[in-house]
Amino acid sequence: MSKPIEYLKILNETHATIWEEAKRLLDDVAAQKRELSAEENQQWGRYNERLEEIDQQIRGLVAADERENHAAIGREAMERQFGSVQAERMDRTGDQRLADWAKGIDTTPYGRDDIDKRTKGFFEIPLAQAAKEAEIIRRGGGADEVRALAWDTGSIASGVPTTTARELYQLMTAPISMFALPTYKFFTGSGEQMKFPRVNAHGIATQVIGQGTALAGTDATFLSMTLDAFKYGQLYAVSNEVLTDTLFDVAGFLGANIARAIGQVIDTDLVVGSGSGHPNGAMTAVATGANGTIATGGTLIGPTYETLVDMVYGVNANYRNSGNAAFLMRDLTAAAVRKLRDGAGGTVGAVLWEPSLTQGIQGQEPGLLLGYPVFTDPNVASMASNAKIAMFGDWSAYYLRQIGSLVIERDESVYFATDQVAFRGKWRVDGDIIDLTALVQLKQSV
Repeated sequence: MSKPIEYLKILNETHATIWEEAKRLLDDVAAQKRELSAEENQQWGRYNERLEEIDQQIRGLVAADERENHAAIGREAMERQFGSVQAERMDRTGDQRLADWAKGIDTTPYGRDDIDKRTKGFFEIPLAQAAKEAEIIRRGGGADEVRALAWDTGSIASGVPTTTARELYQLMTAPISMFALPTYKFFTGSGEQMKFPRVNAHGIATQVIGQGTALAGTDATFLSMTLDAFKYGQLYAVSNEVLTDTLFDVAGFLGANIARAIGQVIDTDLVVGSGSGHPNGAMTAVATGANGTIATGGTLIGPTYETLVDMVYGVNANYRNSGNAAFLMRDLTAAAVRKLRDGAGGTVGAVLWEPSLTQGIQGQEPGLLLGYPVFTDPNVASMASNAKIAMFGDWSAYYLRQIGSLVIERDESVYFATDQVAFRGKWRVDGDIIDLTALVQLKQSV
């Protein structure tokens, strides 16, 4: 067993121990039929802070382990096709192309002059290929499937730095909760507008009482959903001295300073984007009013057992049982929900929250609430007056469009006076809800 896996087991065991201590605290208070005292509230807060620290460590180890696992499967696929020596040479050649390009060396293949000269100024990272590989590996596929995919797309022998593409795609999508959630994700090669019929309300049939009676019913109502191609980018300057250093990790620099930065701003828009000049974020796009909002009631009342149950039953059974149903909320809201029980208004009975005991080891399963996975994102509103603090439903109703490849551009003229080279990363994304009946939100009403 590898050391990271051993450490993950230790972290999960520690997580379980702390959670049991926290539950005992709540059990003692519930047995006395009283609320937490100020000191007990502080202790509960310390338990949750420690649990969150462990969760963050686990997420970091899992991300690193996933990158290594994807890279290993990719290497195995190449070795099976070309042999270990040739596969290593091809991968090294791809990474060297990226390093040479960063230093301003012409990477036009085979010395040809008829290739688009923009290759001297930009480098294209095939994210669609990396995304397909990641999906294959996530559902348990192995090297043979990855190899078949790469051969079909022609990328296995193209000299593209596939290792770099995998790393950058994972770094870009890691901070984006909408990629972790079971949303519907797809790539398009170009960025023209795409229009879809959006379900606003489903049709309802009527019972026919007697023979010869005309059939009737209500029609489904549709709106229109348009997906655009919103561009996101990040610009960094690097000194020429650093670039010419043989130890400079170009892929690491691009990942840490460009891919993550782009991923973070995309995450914000996919959760709370206005839909005007930005993607229609999930918290913005969800239906409002009686059809899509579950209200907590009262002034600043947090989530209760009753309102969480209302959320689950606020969507059709087909959505609840689809396998894509999940909660989305902020970490602090999740911490509050951890206190809830299933009896006497959430103060006695069984704890609702089921912490993951296999996080990072068996598919990085999140904790469960009422039997459904809970995902967290810092862009979801905190508990406050009239705030939308949580969502639940079938997340495959959220369409997440990715357009083209990640393009990294370099320019030596912008920072010419300071002898620096500018690097700019660009990626285009959009998202919106296709079926407004599939998701509901929890709003703290006054």
